[in-house]
Amino acid sequence: MSGEPFLSVGDLYAGYGGSRVLHGIGLEVRRGEVCAILGPNGAGKTTLLRALCGMVRVRGDIRLDGTEITGRAPESVARMGVAHVPEGRGTFTALTVEENLRVGAYTQHDRTRVAADLARVFDFFPVLREKLRDPAGGLSGGQQQMLAIGRALMLRPRLLLLDEPSLGLSPLVTQELFQIVRTINAEEHTTVMVVEQNAHLALEVAHHAHVIETGRIVLSGSAEVIRADEQVARSYLGYRVQP
Repeated sequence: MSGEPFLSVGDLYAGYGGSRVLHGIGLEVRRGEVCAILGPNGAGKTTLLRALCGMVRVRGDIRLDGTEITGRAPESVARMGVAHVPEGRGTFTALTVEENLRVGAYTQHDRTRVAADLARVFDFFPVLREKLRDPAGGLSGGQQQMLAIGRALMLRPRLLLLDEPSLGLSPLVTQELFQIVRTINAEEHTTVMVVEQNAHLALEVAHHAHVIETGRIVLSGSAEVIRADEQVARSYLGYRVQP
């Protein structure tokens, strides 16, 4: 894992209409790491991911592997290798599983490569092969989340943005999903930024973490150190750190 920042964000402001949500966010993510973004509801976590992939107007500096991407259109950011899995999964429920996956490969016109990418996704999510011809709307919540991540992987992302992947899922399915995210990171060296309410689980998977409150980063550090922080434990993890 390189020590050089793969993603760097400086003095980032973003919002909706006349309402500002992010207030001068600054952070760095190293190549090949998993970075957790934690904080209470309404803190600006989702807006941060949307800002990174060009979905909201921003002011500041966003650089991916040294190239400025601030203000680029979402399609341009996607072509640079940034894949976004939004909160609520965003699957096309009327399309089949295969059709959803092929939507993720819209930038790729090499059939051989698309077939290889489908095989990759099925290695991570075997259930999707079994459901290939089924409408996405008929899948369980966990299967739909797997499909959403699989569709993102069809882009061959360098940076994978996950927004609340455990939302609405059982603890068992959530554990399975995060284990797959860990495997994707380890085997494909994909840099991952994950926004997650289940802070304890996110910190088990992440290398580094940032805590956001009211649009500002209030704490940053290694996942291990933040997991042991008394304030974080009380506020986000639901337990007290043992002395």
